[in-house]
Amino acid sequence: MKFISRENIDCQKWDDLVAKTPGASVFSLSSYLDEIGENWMVYVDENYTKGIAVPFAVRLGIKTCYTPIFITHLEWFGENDGALAQFAKEVKTHFPLGNFCLRQSLEDVHSEEFVEQIIPSDSIPSLGSQAKRMINKSHKLAHRIELSSDQSAIFSMIRSELLPKISSLTEGSIERLEQVVDNMADKGRLQILSVFEDDNFVGGLFLIDFNQTVLYLKGAFTDDAKKNGAMYAAMHQAIQQALSKGKSFDFGGSRIDGVRHFNLQLGGLDRTYYCHQWDNSPVWYRWAKQLRKALRKW
Repeated sequence: MKFISRENIDCQKWDDLVAKTPGASVFSLSSYLDEIGENWMVYVDENYTKGIAVPFAVRLGIKTCYTPIFITHLEWFGENDGALAQFAKEVKTHFPLGNFCLRQSLEDVHSEEFVEQIIPSDSIPSLGSQAKRMINKSHKLAHRIELSSDQSAIFSMIRSELLPKISSLTEGSIERLEQVVDNMADKGRLQILSVFEDDNFVGGLFLIDFNQTVLYLKGAFTDDAKKNGAMYAAMHQAIQQALSKGKSFDFGGSRIDGVRHFNLQLGGLDRTYYCHQWDNSPVWYRWAKQLRKALRKW
């Protein structure tokens, strides 16, 4: 097992490993990481039968292993047989700083548990009372939900509705998301659900269909449309379409309690993942970070 830098990765072998792993997320595909991550490498065996993708950033010459925006977590592929424990040791040596979310837990690395929501392909989700009320609201207003190829309308709404409200969302991250959406569309993995009220576009969803799972990537709606149940109705339709094709549905992960409540109302089930943190950076680097933080508050 060894770390391999991006320019030396055999992407065909890596993507084959991801694709043949049941339930593996699109987050680990080379094309997805190329667009979303600043840098990334893999920790893998010689024949690409097991391993993990590792995104990272470099600040003042210090490498930080991190989880990019629009990725809930990464995951280990192939047999564990002690290799994951070895990775847990080596990753802290290779990267002085870490804030890395994984589906699996790493031995002897500080971690915090979080939950994401999924709906397995073989389940029959039950709607909560709030979801039923909101979907009925949407139906009474005759919201029209249809498959679309119009990416620009949703991105325009992401910029107008979400960018001013979400501090972690930047113009740069939206541009990276645009590249991912373009790439997924080129590969035939993108689905777009657009919602209209009286022929006016009021919101939509980006969905990615990969490895027998439909992933909710991102979406945006006007405030009025959300109050009138449009997002509940659109997500419900996306879920039903996925399950009707024998596929699981992945809500994409969020640590916001309100979003978790929304997902659970639509039949989502909690699944645990782990965010690992370590800091073996030089003292001068920690001082620099503290100074920068203080200057931001000043």
